[in-house]
This record gives sequence, C-alpha cells and structure tokens, in this order.
Amino acid sequence: MDKKKIYWIIKQILLGILEGILYSIVYIYLLPFLLTLISSTLSNQITAITSLLPSEIYIYIGLFVGLDVVARIMKGTIYNPLLRATSSLLGLLIILSYFNNGILSAGPITINGVQAYITLNLSIILLIYIAFIIAPGIIIPFIEYFVENK
Repeated sequence: MDKKKIYWIIKQILLGILEGILYSIVYIYLLPFLLTLISSTLSNQITAITSLLPSEIYIYIGLFVGLDVVARIMKGTIYNPLLRATSSLLGLLIILSYFNNGILSAGPITINGVQAYITLNLSIILLIYIAFIIAPGIIIPFIEYFVENK
C-alpha cells in the first residue's frame, strides 16, 4: 500500500470514530437528558426513560463507532449504505427503548388526596419522528450510493 492510501484509511477511521462518538452522545446522553427535562416539567413523578446499564452504554457506543468506522472505510461499496442504515436503526432501537415503545406511565400521583395513575400514549409522536428523522437516515444512504455509482 502506498502512503496516500494508508493516510486515507487512517483519516476515515478517525472520522468514523468521531462520528460514532457524536451519535453516541446524541442518542445515549443528550436525548435522555432532554426527555428527562421535558418529563420533569410535566410531573416530577413521571420517569420518561428507562435507565441504561453501563454495560449497555458501552455496547451502544461500540456499535455506533464500529458501524461508522466500517461504513467510512467501505465508502463506494454497497456495504456503506447498509452500515449507515444500520446505525440509524440502532438509534431507533435506543429511542424506542427510552419511550417504552411509546407508552409512558406514572403513578401513583396524589392529587387532592386521591391517587391517580397516568399513562401517555406517544406512539403517534414516535411515528412522526420515525417518518421525518429516522426514515431519511435509512433511505438517504442508498440514494447517495446509487447516485454516486451511476
């Protein structure tokens, strides 16, 4: 291998690591923080997200970083869009686990001496999120691949 190819591979590995860490920060740390912030304004007793175990966090970070590194190295092949779409699906899996598949429950909450249980069905909001955020993340890599490789 020549120096230029080795430099390109090292660059792609570093960019893939940075991209994987960015996705990890967004899906594992930033999103739960925002969901907790939003749910705490609704009620201090609603827990919007299931807490992830440290081992799960390391697995998700490893998967995001690994997928993005391999996807960058495989640029120009059919594997690139497959790996990028898999990364988006992993983000979707994390979001669905945070929201308990769209059902948030809280209780008992005492209101004027009466205990109440609250259940929020956010399935529609999740579907909208999937349609406008996740679906393009799955479809666009394939479009880019086929446009580049006409």
